[in-house]
Amino acid sequence: MCGILNVISKTGQALDPIMCRRALGKLSWRGPDYNTSQIFNEGKLFLGQSILSITGDIDNSNGKHLISNTGRYHLNYNGEIYNFHELEYKIKKASKDDYCNKYDNDSQVLADLHDYFPLKNIPKFLDGMYAYSVFDHIENKLIISRDIQGEKSLYIFEDDEIIIISSSIEAILSIKPNLKINKQLFKDYFRTRHFMFLKRTPYENIIQLLPGHTIELDLNNLKWSTLIINKLSELISPEMYTEMKGISLDQLTNKLDALMKNCINQMVPDRQFASVVSGGIDSSLISKYLVEQANPKILVAVDHIGKDNISKDLKGFENIFNRKINVIKVDLGSYASEIERCQSSLGSPLLSHSFIGQSIQSSFIRSNDCRVLFGGDGADELFGGYDCYLKNKELDSDFNPSNYTGHFEPSIRFKIDNHSTIKKELKESWIESLDAYSFIDDDNEKVVQAMMYGDFAYQLPSVGMRGTDLMSMMWSVETRSVFLRKPIIEFGLNLPIFAKSNHSLQNPLLRSKPILKKLFLKYFPENLLVTKQGFAGFPNESIKYLGNINDFITIDYLGVDKDNLNMEQLSREEAWKIINVEYFLRHTL
Repeated sequence: MCGILNVISKTGQALDPIMCRRALGKLSWRGPDYNTSQIFNEGKLFLGQSILSITGDIDNSNGKHLISNTGRYHLNYNGEIYNFHELEYKIKKASKDDYCNKYDNDSQVLADLHDYFPLKNIPKFLDGMYAYSVFDHIENKLIISRDIQGEKSLYIFEDDEIIIISSSIEAILSIKPNLKINKQLFKDYFRTRHFMFLKRTPYENIIQLLPGHTIELDLNNLKWSTLIINKLSELISPEMYTEMKGISLDQLTNKLDALMKNCINQMVPDRQFASVVSGGIDSSLISKYLVEQANPKILVAVDHIGKDNISKDLKGFENIFNRKINVIKVDLGSYASEIERCQSSLGSPLLSHSFIGQSIQSSFIRSNDCRVLFGGDGADELFGGYDCYLKNKELDSDFNPSNYTGHFEPSIRFKIDNHSTIKKELKESWIESLDAYSFIDDDNEKVVQAMMYGDFAYQLPSVGMRGTDLMSMMWSVETRSVFLRKPIIEFGLNLPIFAKSNHSLQNPLLRSKPILKKLFLKYFPENLLVTKQGFAGFPNESIKYLGNINDFITIDYLGVDKDNLNMEQLSREEAWKIINVEYFLRHTL
């Protein structure tokens, strides 16, 4: 796992290399092993990367593993390509030579793929999480690409003088420290469940490359063009869906079991690693596979004292694993004290209040010399883990009926509020979600499948995956989830509804995620199958360290209509949003 920083001068003048290297230093927490950088085009192009070495031996490569075999392409790369050995074989066949991956790592393979295959083919080859840039020396073009599921991010800043491409907003702010906050995005936060941004970001002139997109900057004329747009809907096959619809739940469960084992086996790193055991279905299953197939150094959980009804007592799981689970105790003070640090790393308010626990957990993992942490991101959206999927929904809704990618009218009103962009984004995402399952005849199933697709394709990369990436990488830890592997995603997207969300089942505990719960019961006793708790923490309680809510700067800064504001009648959700924004503005303005 690494951090990327590319800087391009638009004025014709050479860049300040010290400024660029200082900004790259902001990414050192993403790649603490070493930084590498080069300057091209008479000082007008800076390519930098911080490196966390997980795969292969690159300690003595001096960055040569980032240069393609022919020398034409120079790669900056953040991620893990799990099928890189298969791609190595593909390159050998295409090159018709004795191709050698000199450093036995995925970075070298990714760079070399550009030597031997058309660019349009490369994203489809990759099974993993990635965001990368590649500089074509011959064409003098810079290509940037992001994985289809959106695990890794790339942010782009551009004004009249400079273009900056970075893995984090923080590095961009190092070069451009006085950027204006996008106030409308903060107002739009009150219309969605989480602080969710797709292309826009909290700062004006910074955008995010969308998942599955590959774009190109022609360095000769500084013009952008879109080369590839891959959508998760391309993994949905009516034929595969029909085939799985004719298979029993038991048979589907066995198929998923074999698929999970194979994918996890590919994901086990050479370095020491840890696995989360929260007491829920997803993380417990992953940890079970890992304990059987490998040897996690640590099993870990977070217990927000008085809030986590499951994590506070994991003895049943310890008996199954025959391993100790390290339970990290978090109280209000330790929770609140972490908010500013996490927001600074994000370059935004917390996208979800669960981020605090993720940060504290990652800090513990790193202090125990682990570089990789396995979690369960994506399982709820892919396999139907939320209660909102169990209710009958109307087909003619303008927005996703899901609680997670839906649009809601807030009780808080703003004096100036142009919310047309967020409504347009959410409407378009819902249209795409419905189109993905247009071949399904049953309207209720079509809607529920589309709800899950929308949450997986839009909410998850905008919220959950940002926390997983940034909160763990803040502590130089890489997080992996088998539920985000391409074979698992394809399997989940094509599952019939009875395997994902089935309100007709007699046992209420089995109605959500029935296939995962059936798989869980293959390895765990039924008494460990409990009602989903959701994320705990102390978000609203953290107001204790901010003083009186009537004195918050958020109210005036966002132009809240005070005449129609009753602080005491706000829902817990809206109160938390004000608290979250207030913490951010106090250390940002």
